[in-house]
Amino acid sequence: MEEQKVDHHLQQAFAHLREALNVSIAIVLNNHTSKEQIGKKWEVFFGEFFGMVKTKGKEHKLNLLSWISFPKIWRW
Repeated sequence: MEEQKVDHHLQQAFAHLREALNVSIAIVLNNHTSKEQIGKKWEVFFGEFFGMVKTKGKEHKLNLLSWISFPKIWRW
């Protein structure tokens, strides 16, 4: 049951990220000069996300990033 909550929230997050990516691409295709601005928004997002993962990990004495195989991610 608890794992289903994780699945649900990750699915919602993925849907939002997919839409943000689609909108980002559309914006840049319509105006190439906005690429830097859009890129910075993604940098802030990923910076905040990884910062949150790091902070939560320290709070709970868990290395949350060790749960993920980054080589597997980059193969996709």
